[in-house]
Amino acid sequence: MKARPTKITKLDKLDNFGNTTFIIEFDDNTKGFYTSKNPEQNKFIVGNVADFEIEVKQGSKGPYNKITVAAPAFMKGGQKPPIEPRIQMISFAAAYTKDLVVAGKFGMQDFEKEFNRIYSVMIAKI
Repeated sequence: MKARPTKITKLDKLDNFGNTTFIIEFDDNTKGFYTSKNPEQNKFIVGNVADFEIEVKQGSKGPYNKITVAAPAFMKGGQKPPIEPRIQMISFAAAYTKDLVVAGKFGMQDFEKEFNRIYSVMIAKI
């Protein structure tokens, strides 16, 4: 959802995790609770359009709206941006090289030389 906050009320009591809770009212008559680790939250500013999501929760006093900042598009549905294969190969080659050092196949002084050898072989396969 997108709307402009019209009123933000900071509650005095912290939650069980030490977070500050705010009641946020929007220009589309949506209202709910937003929790922030930062007692001076800056995700919602009166008058600025905010992209947020609402989840209806059941509390001891009945249902209420829990407001969260909308996740970036690439994060929705558990998706992550694709990682460039060459970057992955750097990590893999370093891990493999470390394993060979730990196994005693060569000394730490040869780490860079062996890393470059393993990385070159891996990149040639892409």
